[in-house]
Amino acid sequence: MKNKIKLMVIGLASLCLHFNVNAQVQPGSFGYYQDALRFSQTNQVGTARLSGMAGAGSVLGGDLSAAFLNPAGLAFYNRSQFVFTPGLNFNQYNSSFLGQNSNNEKSKLELSNLGVVINFNKSDLIPGGWRGGSVAITFNRTNDFNQQLTYGANNDNESIIDAMLNRADGFFSNELVGIEQVGYDHYLINPLPNAPDFYVSPVEGFPFQQESITRTGHTDQINIAGGANYDDKIYLGAGIGIVSTNYTMNRVYTESFFGTALSSFSIDEQFDVSGTGFNANFGVIVRPTDFIRIGASVTTPTWFNFNEESDAIYNSEYNNFDVADFEDNGQRVILEDTVLNSLQTQTDIFISDYDLRTPAKFNLGAAFFIGKHGFITADVERVDYSNAHVSSRDFSADNDNRTIESIYQSTTNIRLGGEYRYKEFRFRGGFASIGDPTNELLDDIDRSRTVISAGVGINFGRYFVDFAYSQTKFNESFTSYTFSDGIGPTATIENKLNNARLSLGLNF
Repeated sequence: MKNKIKLMVIGLASLCLHFNVNAQVQPGSFGYYQDALRFSQTNQVGTARLSGMAGAGSVLGGDLSAAFLNPAGLAFYNRSQFVFTPGLNFNQYNSSFLGQNSNNEKSKLELSNLGVVINFNKSDLIPGGWRGGSVAITFNRTNDFNQQLTYGANNDNESIIDAMLNRADGFFSNELVGIEQVGYDHYLINPLPNAPDFYVSPVEGFPFQQESITRTGHTDQINIAGGANYDDKIYLGAGIGIVSTNYTMNRVYTESFFGTALSSFSIDEQFDVSGTGFNANFGVIVRPTDFIRIGASVTTPTWFNFNEESDAIYNSEYNNFDVADFEDNGQRVILEDTVLNSLQTQTDIFISDYDLRTPAKFNLGAAFFIGKHGFITADVERVDYSNAHVSSRDFSADNDNRTIESIYQSTTNIRLGGEYRYKEFRFRGGFASIGDPTNELLDDIDRSRTVISAGVGINFGRYFVDFAYSQTKFNESFTSYTFSDGIGPTATIENKLNNARLSLGLNF
């Protein structure tokens, strides 16, 4: 006899993806602390010229990326300009899970940068300290979330059912929540008749555990900015940024058993979030001599409003299991008379709105010019990720905000770049070190990033073409499920984000 049961569970079973949940993650956190980091970070931004120098160049000026980095750089323009920059991402992911390594790749074309600068400089014959300036409207892809991961291994020590048992013990069946409730509804864990707050399982042995994670989405920013030039010595700028983002994650976790009552258990989770926001930036650049430029800029927090939807489906495939055969010390554990084959649990769709304030960014920069042969430049950026904040009318974000304050920290990001000029040719290189936004209270994963880059360009005066390649490396982790102490099987991922950009420019 084939018995099919569909059960509706209220609320998602939180499996704590992305970070290994420990004591520093406050109980009752919904996971919005992860969004706080995800939507606060940026990847390579701007033109191929800037990308070829690993993002360094906030005080160089004369580049479309100034509208995003330091709008004072727009004041260096002496003519108008249009730039179009398509890009290609080809990313590699090396996953390590229970001693097994897996490799995945994902490629995607994108529009990296687009914009126009309109120059309003005065003629050299017109007196006065203010020499004019420029305004710009630019588009930048500031983050790309696309990722495809698949990894798996035999777990000879535990199953997610062990975590269900561990989290359920001490609670009666009507008190269960999360994955332990799913386990109870699917007969994976069952209370003893004489001890209803102690649970046992009919499933024996250890499984093959496999996880597939697909993430898509991006963050885009439109900047409207202007810069003014005073006496070719002091350059001031300001602008606003309009930000839009979307992020989707589909995660399928499966355990496969052999020679026992259960054939497989799977979790299929879907999460979608989209939002809009705004920020502002201000900057100043000083040129004391023709060979030195120094400057500073600040980008305010981005104030986001998000809409999210999430749901999950849980599926158990039994091997025609007669529950009457499940006994403990000669007594039946399940007092029902049924034969199990397929059980499915589907959550309600969870919908909510929430606001996120990302941290502000402070930047200092300097550039040293070697005559007309080129330059070297450096930027130092400071970001305090613990200042992010979540709020909502639909839920209490207090525990997520406590988690943000506990596990995130300030980072110092250093970017170095240079350019060598030979006639109409340009040769560029760069390196960046982006600090770890998480502290040692979270786990032992180093999430700092390194960027190496190189680029070439040809400047024909009115037209120019630039090409750049950059590679960003960093580590992250995904935890499949957790026991009551916050520990569970964790995959570590080494990300290599390779990006190629081609900028086509027109001066007019």
